[in-house]
Amino acid sequence: MPPDRQISPIVEISRTRRAPWFMFRGPIGFEWTRIRTPVAGLPDELNGFRFMHLSDLHLRGAWSRAYDTLVEGLAQSPPDVIFITGDFIDNQNDHRPGLRTLQRLLPQFKSRLGIYGILGNHDVDVISPYLRDLGVHLIDCRRALLESASNARLELIGLPGLNRRDLDEHFIRSQPPKPANTLRIILSHYPDQFPRSRPLNADFFLSGHTHGGQICLPNGRAIITHDKSPWPYYKGVHRRDGTWYIVSRGLGFSGLPIRINCPAEVAEITVVKPE
Repeated sequence: MPPDRQISPIVEISRTRRAPWFMFRGPIGFEWTRIRTPVAGLPDELNGFRFMHLSDLHLRGAWSRAYDTLVEGLAQSPPDVIFITGDFIDNQNDHRPGLRTLQRLLPQFKSRLGIYGILGNHDVDVISPYLRDLGVHLIDCRRALLESASNARLELIGLPGLNRRDLDEHFIRSQPPKPANTLRIILSHYPDQFPRSRPLNADFFLSGHTHGGQICLPNGRAIITHDKSPWPYYKGVHRRDGTWYIVSRGLGFSGLPIRINCPAEVAEITVVKPE
């Protein structure tokens, strides 16, 4: 199937904050991307449901002013729920500096239904208990069903994030058909797991890992993505096989401590009934 070069004309995207085109050593700013997406068959109770998607925080020992900006934004208008698709910390060999920043940052996040997330390839199992103590509901290789309002439900499916090879066909086949009056959302650290998740018929597939390329040409095309997804599926909002496929550029970055032509990003998604 050819790439969905043009986003569906009924999706609305706006950016209320601009970030520098060049960053070094830390996220000094980020784009706050607001996305309004229609979902067919959405229960009336979930019309206007709003969630925040964060990914690839790659927290280190230093505090960034971008974190203060994010906390202030969440305090002014808390979303219904916050999703984080992995890579909470950066250093796989020494989690302690990133953990200290994590312990300062996460308690300041505000949302109605809490924080749900999966681990990423930079995370280590040892941080899982800390994340749970900080209020993060980890759903790696799990399904969670939330009663959001009356008969409407929010269903979350977390794919394994520590290693992309941990996703097996048994896990996909073991998931039940999407229930009625339900919004189904998949959290995946890796965008290229989307083809294997197609049988789940999700309304949303949220992912990260690529950092949008992190270092891009002036036209926004990435030099390296660390992902097998075809261009332009390594970042942005797309419609794929009836699913809203959203890949975050991430808030932090790793490897070379630099971003060029690829601003850090947080995304706020509002789900609405089609007009």
